Amino acid sequence: MLKQPNGEAVLLHWYTDLLEDAEFYCGQAREISKERAVPALVKAVAGSRDVRFFVVHILDPDTLRHALIVIALDPMAGDAVGIASMETDIVGWVDDDDLKQPVLRDVWTDPIRFRSAPDFELALARYLAILQDYGDLRWVHLS
Repeated sequence: MLKQPNGEAVLLHWYTDLLEDAEFYCGQAREISKERAVPALVKAVAGSRDVRFFVVHILDPDTLRHALIVIALDPMAGDAVGIASMETDIVGWVDDDDLKQPVLRDVWTDPIRFRSAPDFELALARYLAILQDYGDLRWVHLS
């Protein structure tokens, strides 16, 4: 007979070590193509040249709340535009071999334009501070 789980959460050691002293965890940022960026963000920087797009995940280790953040850096204008998804909606259901599967859609904030250096880390810190001011990221505590 198989042993049933007792309902206790088991943390992985690498996860515990990673988040040990962090108030929140910021994943590895990576540059993405314009085609992979959120359409509202691409529209917000339309007409700009040499725009670079970056994506990063952040995670609160205490509540496991997460956010997906996409930032467009426009070095010529000296500004950036950020957009964030902090929740996912179920927009429908699909039958998959007699098993109902949810169809998920990210819910995005409106794009926010702000002054920024052409450095992604500085732009991310500024954008997170803006989101905190708006009350959208109350769970992220910046040092």
